Amino acid sequence: MSVIAVAAALMASSVAMGSTGARGATVHHVRSNPTPNASLEQQFAASAPPLQLPAATAPPAPAPPTLASAPPLQSHEIFGFAPWWNLAEEAVFDVKDLTTIAYFSVDINGDGTVDQSSSGWDGYQSQALADLVTRAHAANDRVVLTATCFDQHTLDHLTSDPQAAARLGATMVQLVSAKNLDGVNFDFEGKGPQDQRGLDNLIAAVSAQLRAADPHWQVSMSTYASSAGDPNGFFDIAGLNKSVDAFFVMAYDMDDPSTPSPTAPLTGSGNNDNVDLAEYSAVVPRSKIILGVPYYGYDWPTSGPGQGSQATGPPTPVTYAQVAATNGPSYWDRQSDTPWTAYQNGSQWHQVFFDDPTSLALKARLANAYGIAGLGVWALGMDGNDPAMLAALLGKASPAKYLSGPATAQSSSGTTPGATQGAANPYSYSGVWDANRENLQPVDPATLPGGGSGRAVGQLADFATNDPAVSCLSGGKPLPVYEMAASPNTYIVQATTPTYCASGTWSFTAAPQPSPSNGSGSGSSSTTTSPSTTTTSPPPTVPLVTKPTTSTTTSSTQPGLHL
Repeated sequence: MSVIAVAAALMASSVAMGSTGARGATVHHVRSNPTPNASLEQQFAASAPPLQLPAATAPPAPAPPTLASAPPLQSHEIFGFAPWWNLAEEAVFDVKDLTTIAYFSVDINGDGTVDQSSSGWDGYQSQALADLVTRAHAANDRVVLTATCFDQHTLDHLTSDPQAAARLGATMVQLVSAKNLDGVNFDFEGKGPQDQRGLDNLIAAVSAQLRAADPHWQVSMSTYASSAGDPNGFFDIAGLNKSVDAFFVMAYDMDDPSTPSPTAPLTGSGNNDNVDLAEYSAVVPRSKIILGVPYYGYDWPTSGPGQGSQATGPPTPVTYAQVAATNGPSYWDRQSDTPWTAYQNGSQWHQVFFDDPTSLALKARLANAYGIAGLGVWALGMDGNDPAMLAALLGKASPAKYLSGPATAQSSSGTTPGATQGAANPYSYSGVWDANRENLQPVDPATLPGGGSGRAVGQLADFATNDPAVSCLSGGKPLPVYEMAASPNTYIVQATTPTYCASGTWSFTAAPQPSPSNGSGSGSSSTTTSPSTTTTSPPPTVPLVTKPTTSTTTSSTQPGLHL
């Protein structure tokens, strides 16, 4: 399947989604946007048309007996938020491959009651929600009600009022029952540790009331991606663990708002999916972790088209549907394993970082490697009903090809754009690793994360290519594979002469290795620092990679990596 991105025809008016709120700098354990769903609701809802949904005339169909009596979580969860401003599109939501749909949302007051003046309340009362619930139940999906509170003062009051838990619990039981729903998702987004104990107590008391009403109802909590490793943050993950069936980890809005950058990096130097899943896995059972992924990205006005160009204004969120509708080229950011693009509107350059089926498939692979409960989507209706997005979360995405970056060009003002990237490589490379055929990308060792430091972890079997310079490697003996220390998802494949008939260096992305092993499963021993020497002892850390003597990364005469 093809993967599409934003073209130069993208106009600023088509991507404007409201003003961007204040957001801090990204460092590890500190979110760039400390309240992601709160900010996203504010920005996306600001551009949505007024909510005009007819009120429900009858309650939706109840869950079928097999679902109503099932455990709160499926063995593999695909969890999707359905925000109120997208409810008019609910008829085209693909519910057959979801397991839980969370209606987003009703707002909670400081005393534990529900705000009945909000658009979310209107959506709760609508026929559209009733139809979605009926359709979801027919597909054997749960539908839960998201209860939100995003105001810090209200949160302080809610978590300190001794009567709030009883009111909130009774209200949630009533609202869930009235619409034949199947549980509650709590999305309370605040700052600082002052409310941790009060929040633990509140959720424990409300959860107890929900479970008393129906032990099969699902209770989940939306939490920040960095929370499991941040003891001074808003959430006490360990303290909440006993009260919830699942944590929806909001692994998005991790971008640096001062620099064009990915919203949901798989790898990299700051907060990323690898780091956050490792931290959550150390605190709570993996069977309770749902990795949230974005169906949106951010558009930055920039000084030029190339990566590294400075931002000239704040970022604006864009849905994947907006990105995909323009049918333009996309480029691959190797540091984060996510796509991006650049376009020009008049004299103004823009860069857009987003997620697509390929990057979502990598996140799904990571989730599978960690053995977590599953994945979740923010948000339904933002994918333009592209079946490839949900297919990627199910492990059914086809590989895609990306250009290496914007080609050299003159801007409309006659000045040379900032950073220039090379043209796409016309050849394809692949090999078998852990029983999966992986697409390989030629790589310059000088650009590898951590200076190229890594360890030998096995061998790549059945190398195949249409590149005449290295075609002699096709079908030959396995090639050594190295896992990069600075990016455990990044693997380097190397061939060097005279051990092999040609030299070349490639990279691919896969789940991190829990321990040294042979990737091909062929039983051959792990390769150490010399490609011609093998040993059965654990592979050592390899030295820093050195840059090849020419700019060509695949060659029959020049050496590639010296590992």
